[in-house]
Amino acid sequence: MSDSHAAAQLFDHWATGDRARPMWQNHLPRVRQVWQMIPNSDGNYLEVGCGCGLGLRHIAANQYRDGQCVGIDVSEGMIRLARETTAGLGNVRLEAADFINWEPGEGLTFDAIFSMEVFYYFSSIQEGLDHAARLLAPGGWLWVLVDLYHENAASHDWSERLGVPMQMWSKARYADGFAKAGLSEVRQIILHNPNDGGASEAPTLCTWGRRLQ
Repeated sequence: MSDSHAAAQLFDHWATGDRARPMWQNHLPRVRQVWQMIPNSDGNYLEVGCGCGLGLRHIAANQYRDGQCVGIDVSEGMIRLARETTAGLGNVRLEAADFINWEPGEGLTFDAIFSMEVFYYFSSIQEGLDHAARLLAPGGWLWVLVDLYHENAASHDWSERLGVPMQMWSKARYADGFAKAGLSEVRQIILHNPNDGGASEAPTLCTWGRRLQ
C-alpha cells in the first residue's frame, strides 16, 4: 500500500465519521494567524490537502475573492465535503488527487500555496516541497504547517497509533528543505492556540518562503 493510499483511506474514514469539521475547528486558531500573512490578490491560490473546505471557503470569500482558488485532497470523501462547504462560490475548483503527481494544467501557477497537516504524509517531503516550488508564480509564497515534527514530542507516536506511514523532519530540516527547493526569505514560527495560553499539546510549526523568479 502506498503512503498516499493509506492516507486517503484514513481521511476517507474521518470524512464519513463526522471528524473532519471538528478537526478543522481545532486547527482554526493557529491557521487564522497565518491567514493574516496572506495578502489580497486577484491571482491564483492553491490549498494542498483542503480537507472539508472550510479554509478554502474563507480564502475564496476574502483575500482571493477576485481571484481563483484550487483545492486538492487525496481523499475523495474530503472533496465531497469540500464541495458542500464551498457551494455557491464561483471561484473555487476542487480535485481529488495525490499532490506529488498532480499538475494544474494549462501552465497554471499560483501566487500562494497553503498546506496544513499534509506534507509529512508524503513518502518524500522534499519532493513535495520541490513540486510546490515549481507551481509557484514568480513572487509567490508557500506556507507549510505541520504538527508532526521532531521538536514536538507529543507527535512522535502518531504514525504507529494511526497505522499510516509519516515522515518526521526537524524544524531546521524544513527550513533547509525550503532552501533546497529554491525558495528565498524562508522564515519559521511555532504557532500556539491563543485561547489556551499556549498550552496546546500539538504546537504547529509554520515554515514559509518565496519564489523570487
